[in-house]
Amino acid sequence: MTSRDDYIQEGLLAQDPGLWCQKLTSLPRKQAFSPALFLDRDGVVVEEVDYLHRAEDIRLIDGAATIIVACNQADIPVVLVTNQSGIGRGLYGWPEFAAVQEKLLQLLSSFGAHIDMVLACAYHSDAKSPYQTTNHSWRKPNPGMLLAAAERMKIELSDSWIVGDRETDIEAGHAAQLGGGILVLSGHTRQSDAHKVSSAGDNYRVRVAYSLAACPFLIEYMKPANSKAAKPVAAEPQMDRASYNKLKLDERLLRQRLGLPPL
Repeated sequence: MTSRDDYIQEGLLAQDPGLWCQKLTSLPRKQAFSPALFLDRDGVVVEEVDYLHRAEDIRLIDGAATIIVACNQADIPVVLVTNQSGIGRGLYGWPEFAAVQEKLLQLLSSFGAHIDMVLACAYHSDAKSPYQTTNHSWRKPNPGMLLAAAERMKIELSDSWIVGDRETDIEAGHAAQLGGGILVLSGHTRQSDAHKVSSAGDNYRVRVAYSLAACPFLIEYMKPANSKAAKPVAAEPQMDRASYNKLKLDERLLRQRLGLPPL
């Protein structure tokens, strides 16, 4: 069996041809049940390519690796959660997915960044057998991938965040009862459509950002020392005044460009 075959067998769940779940790090974390950063892949970490399946087509989005490195240094697990209907539709297979993942990990490694877990779902209502399934629990906007990662890595979901370029990513975070979601404009969703994704009106916070690179504030939100698991009452993450003022200014300018009312 080749190394690529080993990689695929390691990722695919036994007895389930449409689900990928691969833990990539084994070092013990300083604190169990700490928050995690969930990331969609295409349009968030790598540039959007329709049904990406060729390693040579991967381009990291500027600044994405920097945020991942910051999470790594803060002991915040980084979990990739990606719908892969292209596999279900027969456009490519798990070997192509594995090749793309290997290339992505190599590119991130060159910046000193690593992903802790990767989950993928090939099931889709329009897929071919054996992947044709309506509303599979792992396919976003359902929360199955996030819940599976939380169970395997002992993640505190209520303090975790998700970053995605589609409304379905944000909905998955809400369904998993995360702390919040960031809709980025570096992929599928355009500025003109961003207003459609709004806060659900409960404790789930929703924001809009240009890209993952514009989300360094998430590190403070999710530092284990600031999590509910570490303290009886979660403290507001501390920022220096300059960073706070810049963040609020960026939010105001973005809401103006989107035609949204001031907060």
